[in-house]
Order: sequence, then structure tokens, then C-alpha cells
Amino acid sequence: MQRITALRPLFPRNSFLVVNGKTINDENNGGLKFQAEIKSGNDKKIGVGRFYIYNLSQDIAVGSEIKLNFGYADDVGEYGIYEVIKTNKYRDGGDIIKELLCSERSKNTSQIISLSIDGNVRISDALKKVCQSAGINIINMELLNDKIYTNGYTCYNKAFQEIKELVEDAESKMILKSNDLYIYHKELKEKIISLSFGSGLIENPTFSEKLVNESEIDVASDNKEGNVEWTSKKPQLTATTTKEYDYNIKCFPIHYIKKGDTVNIVSDTFTGLAQVREIEINLKDSWIMNLKVKVL
Repeated sequence: MQRITALRPLFPRNSFLVVNGKTINDENNGGLKFQAEIKSGNDKKIGVGRFYIYNLSQDIAVGSEIKLNFGYADDVGEYGIYEVIKTNKYRDGGDIIKELLCSERSKNTSQIISLSIDGNVRISDALKKVCQSAGINIINMELLNDKIYTNGYTCYNKAFQEIKELVEDAESKMILKSNDLYIYHKELKEKIISLSFGSGLIENPTFSEKLVNESEIDVASDNKEGNVEWTSKKPQLTATTTKEYDYNIKCFPIHYIKKGDTVNIVSDTFTGLAQVREIEINLKDSWIMNLKVKVL
């Protein structure tokens, strides 16, 4: 198991985009100003990204591929690959801004895969064939139920959708990071990344909570004789922990922290291992990464 400590200088910030193979450096490196907003979604969803590029002369068409790279000083790496699904252009003062709404899915996962395999075929074999045809790298494959398809296996589908259906049929989970696929049925501990105030943590972790009406909470034990019925009161909002997450983590953006990674958090409110379930990244005037994690 690999252990990584995110010790790094936090300045200067460096970032660049690779659009259809052409590099666009940021304004700190003689290029153009651009901003990025990234949301990973949960385990079963594809993430989205919004890119805002200032005063770009050439057009970027729907279907274009964008690779996002960011970091600090010399520690810059690729975070993800996105496909443009919608474009917009508008003026803000003296600037022309191109806004690109993108899917986290790369072109490899969007392509149609046509396969036909005769005879007894295990799900693991079908997954290997689909990934090989799509150019997707299987980094980890642990299936709970590696079924045998006695009548063979046939597909004509987008690579991502076909992989998702095969993984679900094996009663397992998957995480796709750019073109790298991780399949697991327990908690994935591919590597452990240490995260503390000395390595990028900005604030102490806070409980992951949501607000619900008190009427949604089971209060049977509270409504005993002598207690006032809550239904006679104006509905109130109260906090309850979510089932999906335990803590919200705010840190500086670290390009190799991805959905599904295990982080070792050292802080005043929580110290221990947790799995990253969702990520939001804001690369604007302030660089912020928000992690939603589940304690392991």
C-alpha cells in the first residue's frame, strides 16, 4: 500500500489546459486567464467541469477533449480529462469569455464498443475485453461475484455504460479516473494520502450534515405522556448526519487526490483514515478543494 504526504509549497500556483492536444498555459506562465469549477459527483455519477477561458481566439467545439493540469511550483500534474458537451460565449467588461460545460467522461469512455464472445465468459474477461477495446486501463479489479455468461457475451454500447452494467452485475463498485478504472466491492485502499495542516489542510474537518424537518425524524420515544406533540408546533429545521459522508474537508487543491482515494487526516476534530466520496474544486481567485469523506 502506497503512502503519500502532500508536503509542497503552496505558491506559485501553476495550471494549464490541454485542448485537443494543444496546451493553453495560465496567465502566470505567459498564457491566458482561465478558471475551473469541478464537481466529481458520487460513486454512481459522472463528474462535471466548467471552464472559463478569457480572450481565446480559436473556437472550441462540442466533443472537444480538455485535460486539466494544476499544482504548485514544479509539482504540477493532470487531474482529469473532460469532454465538452455545451459551449457559451459572452462579454464581461473588456473580456470575451468562453464558458465550457464538460463531462468528466473522456472520449475513450464515450465511444461505442461492439463485441461478441462465444462460449462461457466470466464478467472479468468481458470487462478486460471492453476496456482493451476502449483504451481504458484496469488498475484494480476485485469482483464480489464473477459470474459466468454461459451463452457468451455480446455488446453494442458506450464503453462507460457497458462497464458500469458489468460491474453492477458482479455486485461491485467502480471509480473511473480519467482513463484509469478501479473496481472493488469493499472500501478501496489503493493508496493512502496524508493530509494535515502542514500538507494542505485549511480548516478542521466539520461534520457532514443536512437540514431536515423535525417531522421527518422518528420521535416516537420523545412523544410519551407529558410531552407536547411536535405536530402542534411550527415545523423546525434540525441537523442530522448523512449516510453517505461523515466529514467535510477543506484543503488546497492537490492534483492527485481523486474520488475513491483514502486519506489519513490529522486534525483537532478528527484523526484517522477516510475515503473520499465526492470532490469539488474551485480554481478561481482562491484555490479551494472540498472533500466529502466517509470514515473507514
